[in-house]
Amino acid sequence: MTFNEVFGGAKWVAPAAGCDCPLMREVIELDGEVAAAEINICGLGFFELYINGARVSGDMFAPVTSDYCRREFTVCGQPFREELRHRAYYLTYDVAGYLRPGRNAICVMLAPGWFGQPTWSDDPGTARYGDVRLAYRLNVTDGSGSHSFLTGPQVRWAQGPIVEYDLFKGETQRLELSRDGWMDADYDGDEFLPCRELEDMDTSYQPQDCPADAVIRHITPRRLGEGDGWTVYDAGENITGTPVLRSREGAMGEVLLHLSEELKDGALDEDYRHGQCERFILDGRERTLRARFTWFGFRYFAVKGEADVVDCLVIHEDIAVTSTFESSNSALNWLYEAYIRTQLTNMHAGIPSDCPHIERRGYTGDGQLACPSAMLTLDAQSFYRKWLRDIEDCQDDVSGHVQYTAPYTRCGGGPGGWGCAMVHVPWCYYLHYGDAEPMRRMLPRMMKYFDYLEAHSEGGLITSDNPGQWCLGDWCTPDEIAIPAPFVNNYFYIKSMREVLAICEVLGVHEHDALLESRIAARAKAIVDNYFDPETGDFAGNIQGANAFAVDIGLGDERTFERMVRRYEATGCYDTGIFGTDIVTRVLFERGRAQTAFELLASEKDVSFARMRDKGATTLWEYWPLGGERSHSHPMFGAVTRYLFQYLLGIDQDGAGWEHIAIRPQPVAGLGYVAGSVTTPRGRVAVRINRVDDHMVIDVHVDEPQGAVFELGEARYELTECDTQFIAEV
Repeated sequence: MTFNEVFGGAKWVAPAAGCDCPLMREVIELDGEVAAAEINICGLGFFELYINGARVSGDMFAPVTSDYCRREFTVCGQPFREELRHRAYYLTYDVAGYLRPGRNAICVMLAPGWFGQPTWSDDPGTARYGDVRLAYRLNVTDGSGSHSFLTGPQVRWAQGPIVEYDLFKGETQRLELSRDGWMDADYDGDEFLPCRELEDMDTSYQPQDCPADAVIRHITPRRLGEGDGWTVYDAGENITGTPVLRSREGAMGEVLLHLSEELKDGALDEDYRHGQCERFILDGRERTLRARFTWFGFRYFAVKGEADVVDCLVIHEDIAVTSTFESSNSALNWLYEAYIRTQLTNMHAGIPSDCPHIERRGYTGDGQLACPSAMLTLDAQSFYRKWLRDIEDCQDDVSGHVQYTAPYTRCGGGPGGWGCAMVHVPWCYYLHYGDAEPMRRMLPRMMKYFDYLEAHSEGGLITSDNPGQWCLGDWCTPDEIAIPAPFVNNYFYIKSMREVLAICEVLGVHEHDALLESRIAARAKAIVDNYFDPETGDFAGNIQGANAFAVDIGLGDERTFERMVRRYEATGCYDTGIFGTDIVTRVLFERGRAQTAFELLASEKDVSFARMRDKGATTLWEYWPLGGERSHSHPMFGAVTRYLFQYLLGIDQDGAGWEHIAIRPQPVAGLGYVAGSVTTPRGRVAVRINRVDDHMVIDVHVDEPQGAVFELGEARYELTECDTQFIAEV
C-alpha cells in the first residue's frame, strides 16, 4: 500500500534534527459524543500512543522492525549496492473509548529503535534509515459528522526525558524533562515547538499482522548483596525485559542500573554484561524508573543510587506456549524448558533473533534451524508469516543473493545454512500450518537464489559468497571448525533443491524439475569426488557429523551410517556445530537408532545440554559449555527440541497441516516416563508413556481422531476416540 492509501493527506512529521526521543502532541476539538474513532499510526523507529493521558494498547516496540526504506550505507567501507525490497508497518487502533467531547490531546513518544539506531553495523553512523518520524490519520465520527485529523505542522514536539539512546546499550533518562501533565489537553505546552515535515519514504506500507512485544509476566528479584555502592539482584532466570525501580522523594543525582547474564565473585561479570546499562538523572520527585524503548538480556542486575527495586518485567512478543513436556530424565526436561525460554527471549519486534543483547539480529541460520521447533511448541504462525516477508525483502533482486539476516543488517554467515532459509522456512511453514501461499509466492525467488549459488561455485562446490564476507559451513562446534564449509554448503544446496522439488509437487509446477534433478546429481558427484573415502565409507573423515550430512542427502554406502553410529556410541556426546547437532540427532532417529539419539540428548558429558544445566544455565548458550563464551541465550541448538515430541513421544503427521496425525513413539531404555502435548491446526495432541516392568502403557489424546493412526513396530491402529490407551511389551 502507498502512504496516501494508509494516511490520506497526512504528512510525516519530525522534531528538530538531533532529537531522537521526542514527545509529540496535537490537541483536537470534537463536537458531542464520539460514535466511532479509528487511527492508523506509524512512529519510526518505536512509538507509544496516548490519548488524554491514557495509553492506547500495551504494544511495545511497535511497529515491528523491517527493511524500512531505501538508504545509502556502506559495508566494510564499501557502498552497499544490492537491490532489496522495503516495507514499513503501521498499526490500527479503535480509539473511540479514549476520546470525549471538546478538547482532546493526541500524544506520542518516539524513539529510534532499529530505524534510527546508529551503531548496528561495522561502519558506525552509516546504517541509519533516518531520523525519527510520525504519521497518523485519525478518523472520528462525532455529533457533527465524520472528520479526519492528519499529522502536519500543527503537531508540536519537545525533548523527552530520554536524552541518550542506544537500542543495544540502553538509555540515559533526565527525569526533569518528563514534563508532567504534557498529555493533558489543557497543558500549557509553551515549550512545544512546531514539527518539521519530511518527505515520504521509498517503501510500501503494511498493516502489522503479528504480535507486538508486551509485558508477559512479573518477577520478584532476590537481593544478593552489596559492595562498592552497588546492590546486586538475581531475577532467578535468564530473561529479556527490564527491572523497575522507584526513586525516593527528594533524591537527586544519578541512579545507575547495570545488567548481566552472569556473576563473578559476587559482582556482575563484565564479559557477559555487553555494555547493558540504564542511567537515570533524578529530579527530586518519586518516580518509576525503567528502560522505555529497549529491552535487556540478563539474569543479574546491580543498582547504584537512591532508588528501590520494585519489580522485574519479562518482555517479549506476546506469543503463547502451546506445548508441554515432562519426563523422568532431568536433562530432557531442562532442554525443553530452556529452549522455550530461549526462543521467547529472542522474539522481539517481529524477528527471531540470534541473541537478545549483543546482536539482536534475525539471522537466517539460527532462524531456519529453530523454526520447526518454534512452530511446533508455540503459537507462532503470524510471527513466521511476517518473517517470511523479511526473508523475501532481504534478497538482492539483481543477483539473487540472500543476506545472512532478515531484515538485513551487517552480519556474518554463509550461503547454505543461512541463505537457504529462502527455501526451508516456507517449506516448514507449509508442513506445519498447511498454508502453501508463501511457497507459491517465493518459488521464483528460490530459483533465483539457486542461480546465485551456481555462480559462486568452482568444480561443483560452493566456494564463495559476497567478496570480503564470510562463507561459513557449520558454526559453533565445540572444537575448532573442521568440517569443510564447501561440503556443508553443498549439502544445504542439495537439500534445498529437493525441498523445492517437493514444493513444486505440492504446487503442481514441474517446469524446474529437470534442471533441479541435473543440478542435484552434479552437486552430489562433487561431494563424493572431493570428500568420500572409499576405503572407510567416511565423508570428510567422519568429523563433526560429516557422515550424517552425507547420509541425509542419500550419499555414501552402508558403512557411512554405521561408522557415524559407532562414533557417537563410543563418545557418548556431540562434537557438532549448530547444523550438525540437529542433523545427527534426526538422522539417528529416522534410521532406527533412537537409543543413540536419546543418549546424546540426555548426555551428562562435557559437550551436552546437561552440562549447560549443571553450570546454572536457564537458557541455551551460543557455544557448548567448554568455556561458555559470549551469549548465554541463543536458540539455535534448541532445534533438536522438536525430536522430543516427534520421536520420543511419537507425535507426528503424514503430509502437511496435521490433516493426518500419526502417533509413532520410539521407546528407549533409560526413559521410564515421558509425556507431552502440542496444539496443532487440528487441535491438541497429547501422549503419555509409562514403562512398567516389561511393558509400556501409552495414553493418547487427539482432539480430532478422524484419520489419526497409532503405530508401534508392526502394529497399526486407526484412532476412533479422542482418548485411547495402548499396552505394549517392551
